[in-house]
Amino acid sequence: MNIEEINSEILKVNNYLKKCLWMDFEFASVDGGDIVAAGRIDTSYDEFAINIDFRKPYYLSSLLYWNLNNSKPFIELVAGKEMWKVIDKYQVEEGNYIFKINAEDFDTAPIIIASKGLKAEIINKDPF
Repeated sequence: MNIEEINSEILKVNNYLKKCLWMDFEFASVDGGDIVAAGRIDTSYDEFAINIDFRKPYYLSSLLYWNLNNSKPFIELVAGKEMWKVIDKYQVEEGNYIFKINAEDFDTAPIIIASKGLKAEIINKDPF
């Protein structure tokens, strides 16, 4: 994926979640081909409202469950000095994008994912 496609998917996710009052997240699947972070309005509710597919993942550092933080963008690309720190620390290979995900009750993003691509699927366009 190119940077324009990545930024478009990030914008789609952040614009959708900006409209949500809350959302509970977890990993619906994790394997060598994909990492899927999925959100729903309540963990007792079976259907996910959004799936965020990190394609061809290289690195993951994360909580297992987290909640939407409405005061910050949900997902951002890591850039600048912060990006180089992650690359150096975790030996992230060239060609991967580094994403950070903000979560409720954390000052800094507790979730870092490096992958070659990102694709969001909004399942429930109006969860509230």
